[in-house]
Amino acid sequence: MSTGQIGAEQAYAEAAEQLPLRAERRDQWSDRAVFWTAVRYGVSEVHPGAWPVAAARWSRLWEVARREHLPPIPGIPEVENMPATASVAERGIASVRAIVGKRR
Repeated sequence: MSTGQIGAEQAYAEAAEQLPLRAERRDQWSDRAVFWTAVRYGVSEVHPGAWPVAAARWSRLWEVARREHLPPIPGIPEVENMPATASVAERGIASVRAIVGKRR
């Protein structure tokens, strides 16, 4: 998850797409900052195609959220939000081995 690769407008579009899926637990977020910006903005106020009206306020909230250490998204296991690639898995295994190796 990295907010460095997504802009405020893209984050708003993602929120407008994912929020309706939340009731059915089908939502998938690219980053915690997208979800928490939507919460702070007001989930009932995020609508597809409303970016011109939302831009100034959303952008301010987005900039704050990008810099914060945010809590996990409620109801979504962190594992589901992580990229499922071999390189990510290999780095994780190497990290665990390094920790275990220090304890011997």
